[in-house]
Amino acid sequence: MGKFDNKNISIYGLGNIGYNIGKKLIEKNNNINVQGFDITKEKSTIANESNAITKEMKSYIDSIEDCDILIISTPTSSTYEIFESLSGIISNKTIIFDICSSKRAISEWSYDLLPDNEIIGLYPFINHDSILNNNWGLVSYRNTKDNVTNMANTFVQEMEGLVINIDITEHDSFVALTETMPMILSSNLLNLSNSNSSWKEVYKYFNNDDFKLFSSSLDNDPIKIFSSISTNNDLLLEWIKLYISELVKLQKLLENNLEKDIADLVNKTWEDRLKITNNIDPSIDTGENIIPSSSENMLSLFIGSRAARFFTKSKEIDKDKYGFEKRI
Repeated sequence: MGKFDNKNISIYGLGNIGYNIGKKLIEKNNNINVQGFDITKEKSTIANESNAITKEMKSYIDSIEDCDILIISTPTSSTYEIFESLSGIISNKTIIFDICSSKRAISEWSYDLLPDNEIIGLYPFINHDSILNNNWGLVSYRNTKDNVTNMANTFVQEMEGLVINIDITEHDSFVALTETMPMILSSNLLNLSNSNSSWKEVYKYFNNDDFKLFSSSLDNDPIKIFSSISTNNDLLLEWIKLYISELVKLQKLLENNLEKDIADLVNKTWEDRLKITNNIDPSIDTGENIIPSSSENMLSLFIGSRAARFFTKSKEIDKDKYGFEKRI
Protein backbone atom coordinates (compact mmCIF):
# COMPACT_ATOMS: atom_id res chain seq x y z
CA MET A 1 0.00 0.00 0.00
CA GLY A 2 1.36 3.37 -1.02
CA LYS A 3 1.46 6.53 1.05
CA PHE A 4 -1.26 8.24 -1.02
CA ASP A 5 -3.95 5.55 -1.21
CA ASN A 6 -7.48 6.96 -1.02
CA LYS A 7 -6.25 10.45 -1.99
CA ASN A 8 -7.66 12.72 -4.68
CA ILE A 9 -4.77 14.45 -6.43
CA SER A 10 -4.88 17.03 -9.23
CA ILE A 11 -1.87 17.85 -11.41
CA TYR A 12 -1.68 21.06 -13.43
CA GLY A 13 0.95 20.80 -16.17
CA LEU A 14 1.62 17.39 -17.72
CA GLY A 15 5.06 18.00 -19.12
CA ASN A 16 7.96 15.74 -18.19
CA ILE A 17 7.78 16.32 -14.42
CA GLY A 18 3.99 16.39 -13.99
CA TYR A 19 3.56 13.36 -16.23
CA ASN A 20 6.14 11.26 -14.37
CA ILE A 21 4.86 12.25 -10.92
CA GLY A 22 1.37 11.11 -11.87
CA LYS A 23 2.65 7.87 -13.34
CA LYS A 24 4.69 6.96 -10.24
CA LEU A 25 1.86 7.85 -7.86
CA ILE A 26 -0.50 5.54 -9.75
CA GLU A 27 2.10 2.75 -9.88
CA LYS A 28 2.72 2.92 -6.12
CA ASN A 29 -0.88 3.33 -4.91
CA ASN A 30 -3.67 0.84 -5.58
CA ASN A 31 -6.55 3.17 -4.80
CA ILE A 32 -5.73 6.71 -5.90
CA ASN A 33 -7.45 9.28 -8.08
CA VAL A 34 -5.03 11.39 -10.13
CA GLN A 35 -6.72 13.88 -12.41
CA GLY A 36 -4.69 16.11 -14.67
CA PHE A 37 -4.92 19.16 -16.90
CA ASP A 38 -2.56 20.73 -19.40
CA ILE A 39 -3.21 23.77 -21.54
CA THR A 40 -1.94 21.65 -24.45
CA LYS A 41 -4.74 19.15 -25.03
CA GLU A 42 -2.39 16.61 -26.61
CA LYS A 43 -0.34 16.29 -23.39
CA SER A 44 -3.47 15.59 -21.34
CA THR A 45 -4.59 12.95 -23.81
CA ILE A 46 -1.19 11.23 -23.85
CA ALA A 47 -1.03 11.25 -20.03
CA ASN A 48 -4.49 9.69 -19.83
CA GLU A 49 -3.74 7.00 -22.41
CA SER A 50 -0.37 6.23 -20.74
CA ASN A 51 -1.91 5.80 -17.27
CA ALA A 52 -0.09 8.86 -15.91
CA ILE A 53 -3.49 10.21 -14.78
CA THR A 54 -6.78 8.47 -14.09
CA LYS A 55 -8.97 11.31 -15.35
CA GLU A 56 -8.48 14.11 -17.86
CA MET A 57 -9.68 17.47 -16.53
CA LYS A 58 -11.41 19.95 -18.83
CA SER A 59 -10.10 23.06 -17.07
CA TYR A 60 -8.23 24.26 -13.96
CA ILE A 61 -11.44 24.30 -11.91
CA ASP A 62 -12.90 21.00 -13.16
CA SER A 63 -13.62 18.70 -10.16
CA ILE A 64 -11.23 20.73 -7.96
CA GLU A 65 -13.68 20.84 -5.02
CA ASP A 66 -12.82 17.28 -3.92
CA CYS A 67 -9.06 17.62 -4.35
CA ASP A 68 -6.84 16.71 -1.39
CA ILE A 69 -3.51 17.70 -2.97
CA LEU A 70 -2.95 20.03 -5.90
CA ILE A 71 0.42 19.75 -7.71
CA ILE A 72 1.29 22.70 -9.95
CA SER A 73 3.98 22.06 -12.57
CA THR A 74 3.41 24.88 -15.05
CA PRO A 75 5.46 27.90 -16.16
CA THR A 76 5.59 30.33 -13.24
CA SER A 77 3.89 33.11 -15.19
CA SER A 78 0.80 30.91 -15.67
CA THR A 79 0.33 30.42 -11.95
CA TYR A 80 -1.17 33.83 -11.17
CA GLU A 81 -4.05 33.11 -13.55
CA ILE A 82 -4.46 29.64 -11.98
CA PHE A 83 -4.70 31.08 -8.48
CA GLU A 84 -7.23 33.67 -9.68
CA SER A 85 -9.36 30.88 -11.19
CA LEU A 86 -9.23 28.84 -7.98
CA SER A 87 -9.99 31.72 -5.62
CA GLY A 88 -13.38 31.15 -3.97
CA ILE A 89 -13.68 27.65 -5.48
CA ILE A 90 -10.91 25.51 -4.03
CA SER A 91 -11.45 24.04 -0.56
CA ASN A 92 -9.25 25.53 2.14
CA LYS A 93 -8.43 21.93 3.11
CA THR A 94 -6.67 21.38 -0.24
CA ILE A 95 -2.90 21.63 0.14
CA ILE A 96 -0.73 22.76 -2.75
CA PHE A 97 2.70 21.61 -3.98
CA ASP A 98 4.34 24.16 -6.25
CA ILE A 99 6.98 22.79 -8.65
CA CYS A 100 7.36 25.97 -10.71
CA SER A 101 10.75 27.58 -11.28
CA SER A 102 10.44 30.91 -9.44
CA LYS A 103 9.38 30.50 -5.82
CA ARG A 104 9.25 34.10 -4.56
CA ALA A 105 6.53 35.03 -7.03
CA ILE A 106 4.43 31.98 -6.10
CA SER A 107 4.81 32.74 -2.38
CA GLU A 108 3.43 36.26 -2.82
CA TRP A 109 0.64 35.34 -5.25
CA SER A 110 -0.60 32.43 -3.15
CA TYR A 111 -0.62 34.58 -0.01
CA ASP A 112 -2.70 37.25 -1.75
CA LEU A 113 -5.10 35.04 -3.73
CA LEU A 114 -5.32 31.79 -1.69
CA PRO A 115 -4.52 32.86 1.87
CA ASP A 116 -6.47 29.99 3.46
CA ASN A 117 -4.62 27.22 1.59
CA GLU A 118 -1.34 25.75 2.78
CA ILE A 119 1.28 25.71 0.03
CA ILE A 120 4.92 24.69 -0.21
CA GLY A 121 7.57 24.82 -2.91
CA LEU A 122 9.29 21.70 -4.23
CA TYR A 123 12.16 21.50 -6.70
CA PRO A 124 13.48 18.16 -8.03
CA PHE A 125 17.25 18.10 -8.65
CA ILE A 126 16.89 15.47 -11.35
CA ASN A 127 20.25 13.88 -12.23
CA HIS A 128 19.07 10.94 -14.34
CA ASP A 129 16.11 9.84 -16.45
CA SER A 130 13.81 8.92 -13.56
CA ILE A 131 11.72 11.03 -11.19
CA LEU A 132 12.76 8.56 -8.48
CA ASN A 133 15.89 8.67 -6.29
CA ASN A 134 16.56 12.41 -6.60
CA ASN A 135 17.16 15.18 -4.09
CA TRP A 136 14.17 17.50 -3.65
CA GLY A 137 14.51 21.09 -2.54
CA LEU A 138 11.82 22.10 -0.06
CA VAL A 139 11.01 25.82 0.10
CA SER A 140 8.73 27.35 2.73
CA TYR A 141 6.28 30.11 1.74
CA ARG A 142 4.35 32.73 3.71
CA ASN A 143 1.42 30.34 4.10
CA THR A 144 3.42 27.15 4.65
CA LYS A 145 2.39 25.28 7.79
CA ASP A 146 3.07 21.91 9.42
CA ASN A 147 0.37 19.99 7.53
CA VAL A 148 1.68 20.77 4.04
CA THR A 149 5.30 20.39 5.19
CA ASN A 150 4.63 16.89 6.54
CA MET A 151 2.74 15.92 3.39
CA ALA A 152 5.60 17.21 1.21
CA ASN A 153 8.07 15.08 3.15
CA THR A 154 5.80 12.06 2.65
CA PHE A 155 5.58 12.84 -1.07
CA VAL A 156 9.38 12.96 -1.44
CA GLN A 157 9.61 9.61 0.40
CA GLU A 158 7.09 8.22 -2.11
CA MET A 159 9.39 9.44 -4.88
CA GLU A 160 12.25 7.65 -3.06
CA GLY A 161 14.08 10.96 -2.71
CA LEU A 162 15.84 13.06 -0.09
CA VAL A 163 14.50 16.39 1.24
CA ILE A 164 16.83 19.41 1.31
CA ASN A 165 15.52 22.56 2.98
CA ILE A 166 16.36 25.61 0.86
CA ASP A 167 15.97 29.33 1.47
CA ILE A 168 13.54 30.86 -1.03
CA THR A 169 16.00 33.45 -2.36
CA GLU A 170 18.82 30.90 -2.60
CA HIS A 171 16.50 28.68 -4.64
CA ASP A 172 15.58 31.42 -7.10
CA SER A 173 19.22 32.47 -7.43
CA PHE A 174 20.22 28.87 -8.19
CA VAL A 175 17.48 28.53 -10.81
CA ALA A 176 18.44 31.86 -12.36
CA LEU A 177 22.02 30.67 -12.80
CA THR A 178 21.52 27.03 -13.82
CA GLU A 179 18.25 27.17 -15.77
CA THR A 180 17.70 30.66 -17.10
CA MET A 181 21.23 31.97 -17.70
CA PRO A 182 22.04 29.13 -20.16
CA MET A 183 18.86 30.02 -22.09
CA ILE A 184 19.88 33.69 -22.23
CA LEU A 185 23.48 32.96 -23.23
CA SER A 186 22.44 30.43 -25.88
CA SER A 187 19.94 32.91 -27.26
CA ASN A 188 22.62 35.63 -27.48
CA LEU A 189 25.13 33.30 -29.13
CA LEU A 190 22.53 32.24 -31.66
CA ASN A 191 21.62 35.84 -32.41
CA LEU A 192 25.32 36.72 -32.84
CA SER A 193 25.84 33.94 -35.34
CA ASN A 194 22.63 34.77 -37.19
CA SER A 195 23.85 38.30 -37.83
CA ASN A 196 26.74 36.88 -39.86
CA SER A 197 25.60 35.98 -43.37
CA SER A 198 28.24 33.27 -43.79
CA TRP A 199 26.93 31.40 -40.74
CA LYS A 200 23.62 30.84 -42.47
CA GLU A 201 25.51 28.66 -44.93
CA VAL A 202 27.63 27.05 -42.23
CA TYR A 203 24.51 25.84 -40.39
CA LYS A 204 23.68 23.65 -43.37
CA TYR A 205 26.87 21.66 -42.90
CA PHE A 206 27.78 22.03 -39.24
CA ASN A 207 24.46 21.36 -37.51
CA ASN A 208 26.29 18.78 -35.42
CA ASP A 209 26.48 17.70 -31.79
CA ASP A 210 28.50 20.77 -30.78
CA PHE A 211 25.81 23.09 -32.12
CA LYS A 212 23.07 21.05 -30.46
CA LEU A 213 24.98 21.11 -27.17
CA PHE A 214 25.45 24.88 -26.97
CA SER A 215 21.85 25.54 -28.06
CA SER A 216 20.16 22.71 -26.11
CA SER A 217 18.72 25.02 -23.44
CA LEU A 218 16.64 26.66 -26.18
CA ASP A 219 14.76 23.37 -26.59
CA ASN A 220 12.54 24.66 -23.77
CA ASP A 221 9.16 26.03 -24.70
CA PRO A 222 9.37 29.81 -25.37
CA ILE A 223 6.68 30.34 -22.72
CA LYS A 224 8.87 28.64 -20.11
CA ILE A 225 11.90 30.71 -21.18
CA PHE A 226 9.97 33.99 -20.96
CA SER A 227 8.39 32.94 -17.67
CA SER A 228 11.78 32.10 -16.15
CA ILE A 229 13.09 35.53 -17.13
CA SER A 230 10.09 37.69 -16.25
CA THR A 231 9.44 36.22 -12.78
CA ASN A 232 13.06 36.26 -11.63
CA ASN A 233 14.54 39.29 -13.36
CA ASP A 234 16.20 40.92 -10.33
CA LEU A 235 18.40 37.90 -9.54
CA LEU A 236 19.04 37.35 -13.23
CA LEU A 237 20.29 40.89 -13.49
CA GLU A 238 22.80 40.24 -10.70
CA TRP A 239 24.11 37.10 -12.46
CA ILE A 240 24.35 38.95 -15.77
CA LYS A 241 26.44 41.71 -14.12
CA LEU A 242 28.77 39.09 -12.61
CA TYR A 243 29.03 37.29 -15.94
CA ILE A 244 29.90 40.48 -17.80
CA SER A 245 32.58 41.17 -15.18
CA GLU A 246 34.11 37.74 -15.81
CA LEU A 247 33.99 38.28 -19.58
CA VAL A 248 35.80 41.62 -19.17
CA LYS A 249 38.55 39.86 -17.17
CA LEU A 250 38.95 37.29 -19.92
CA GLN A 251 38.91 40.02 -22.56
CA LYS A 252 41.87 41.73 -20.87
CA LEU A 253 43.81 38.47 -20.71
CA LEU A 254 43.25 37.97 -24.43
CA GLU A 255 44.11 41.56 -25.32
CA ASN A 256 47.39 41.29 -23.43
CA ASN A 257 48.06 37.78 -24.75
CA LEU A 258 48.61 36.47 -21.20
CA GLU A 259 48.84 32.82 -22.19
CA LYS A 260 49.89 31.52 -18.79
CA ASP A 261 46.99 33.27 -17.03
CA ILE A 262 44.57 31.93 -19.63
CA ALA A 263 45.98 28.42 -19.17
CA ASP A 264 45.64 28.73 -15.39
CA LEU A 265 42.03 29.86 -15.80
CA VAL A 266 41.18 26.96 -18.10
CA ASN A 267 42.86 24.46 -15.80
CA LYS A 268 41.15 25.86 -12.68
CA THR A 269 37.66 25.82 -14.16
CA TRP A 270 38.21 22.27 -15.42
CA GLU A 271 39.28 21.17 -11.94
CA ASP A 272 36.46 23.10 -10.24
CA ARG A 273 33.83 21.38 -12.38
CA LEU A 274 35.35 17.99 -11.66
CA LYS A 275 35.28 18.73 -7.92
CA ILE A 276 31.66 19.87 -8.01
CA THR A 277 30.52 16.78 -9.91
CA ASN A 278 32.22 14.69 -7.21
CA ASN A 279 30.54 16.64 -4.36
CA ILE A 280 33.74 18.48 -3.41
CA ASP A 281 33.64 22.17 -2.53
CA PRO A 282 36.02 23.83 -5.06
CA SER A 283 36.70 26.72 -2.66
CA ILE A 284 38.30 24.40 -0.07
CA ASP A 285 42.04 23.87 -0.38
CA THR A 286 42.79 20.46 1.11
CA GLY A 287 46.54 20.89 0.72
CA GLU A 288 46.80 17.93 -1.62
CA ASN A 289 45.82 17.11 -5.15
CA ILE A 290 42.48 15.33 -4.83
CA ILE A 291 41.84 15.25 -8.57
CA PRO A 292 43.55 12.31 -10.30
CA SER A 293 45.96 13.37 -13.01
CA SER A 294 45.70 12.01 -16.54
CA SER A 295 48.62 9.68 -15.92
CA GLU A 296 47.02 8.40 -12.72
CA ASN A 297 43.80 7.70 -14.59
CA MET A 298 45.67 5.66 -17.21
CA LEU A 299 47.68 3.70 -14.65
CA SER A 300 44.61 2.99 -12.52
CA LEU A 301 43.11 1.08 -15.43
CA PHE A 302 45.88 -1.48 -15.01
CA ILE A 303 47.13 -1.42 -11.42
CA GLY A 304 44.42 0.27 -9.34
CA SER A 305 43.97 3.85 -8.20
CA ARG A 306 46.08 3.70 -4.99
CA ALA A 307 49.06 2.15 -6.70
CA ALA A 308 48.72 4.58 -9.60
CA ARG A 309 48.94 7.53 -7.24
CA PHE A 310 52.06 6.05 -5.59
CA PHE A 311 53.84 5.55 -8.90
CA THR A 312 53.00 8.99 -10.28
CA LYS A 313 54.06 10.72 -7.07
CA SER A 314 57.38 8.91 -7.01
CA LYS A 315 58.73 11.07 -9.81
CA GLU A 316 58.30 14.57 -11.18
CA ILE A 317 55.89 14.96 -14.09
CA ASP A 318 57.15 17.09 -16.96
CA LYS A 319 54.93 20.05 -17.71
CA ASP A 320 54.76 22.52 -20.57
CA LYS A 321 55.18 26.28 -20.17
CA TYR A 322 51.48 26.65 -19.31
CA GLY A 323 51.59 24.19 -16.43
CA PHE A 324 49.80 21.32 -18.18
CA GLU A 325 51.25 17.81 -18.01
CA LYS A 326 53.03 16.83 -21.19
CA ARG A 327 51.20 14.12 -23.06
CA ILE A 328 54.32 12.61 -24.62
